[in-house]
Amino acid sequence: MLSKEEHIDYWKRTDQDSWDTALYLQQGKRNVEAFFMYCLSIEKLLKANWVLDNAGNYPPRIYDLQNLHSQTDVELASDQIDLLDTINRWNIECIFR
Repeated sequence: MLSKEEHIDYWKRTDQDSWDTALYLQQGKRNVEAFFMYCLSIEKLLKANWVLDNAGNYPPRIYDLQNLHSQTDVELASDQIDLLDTINRWNIECIFR
């Protein structure tokens, strides 16, 4: 069984993989795919913080960035929280096109 620290490391490590992939896609002008990977990276960072800030080691299986953020102790400015909503809406809109 993984420790809390190992769970956090997992989310942080896979976050970095997603971020690197996003940068690579962006350099290749694959902007839609890059944006998706940036969203995934943000989600993974929020899940690492969820594990840090909650008793459990398994964050909820949701992709709503605002909802994840609300379950952590991460402090964001109101405009940054609004940006999470914008990212959510854009991501959902792209999936269903």
